[in-house]
Amino acid sequence: VLWKHGGLYADLDSVPKNFTGDTIQPEDDSLFVVEFYHLLSQYFMSSSPKHPLMYYTIQRSLLKLLEADDTGHFDAALKTGPHALHAGFTQFMKDADVLIALAGRNPIKAGFYVGTSNRSVTAIGLGGKQSNEFVIREEINRVDKVNDYKKMNMTHNQEDKNRASGHSCFSALYHGFVNNER
Repeated sequence: VLWKHGGLYADLDSVPKNFTGDTIQPEDDSLFVVEFYHLLSQYFMSSSPKHPLMYYTIQRSLLKLLEADDTGHFDAALKTGPHALHAGFTQFMKDADVLIALAGRNPIKAGFYVGTSNRSVTAIGLGGKQSNEFVIREEINRVDKVNDYKKMNMTHNQEDKNRASGHSCFSALYHGFVNNER
């Protein structure tokens, strides 16, 4: 949705803190907060339509999912979450001949970044222990969240990665395709 239409995405358990109606300016092409590990926040994202960062992030997520050896046994954060967003941002900046440090090396600081096709990313906040400065990432603690999920017969994404399916993503897609042709 962000790729096609633009807009704002926030996880259901994230809440604004020092975030006001003036935080996102009309001229902001995209805006993220700097999260705990000094990456762009995947739990809060705002973007104008057809932003190349969103395109690169989607492509990276799909690539990592297709590479998965087992659809039921992988860490979503490493495939589709913050690491995919960071890989998308790295490509976005690489198009402007700017190299970004690897995740785990405090690569993102607050600032204004210009990348692919002269499009921009604004990053706000200090990250690290101050990462909740603008948006509180998890207003509901994980234990309560997992318990609430169980009451709704749902599985938290961190609890679900240990159920091996025995199928790669390619295999699962093939079997789904064949079964749908019947």
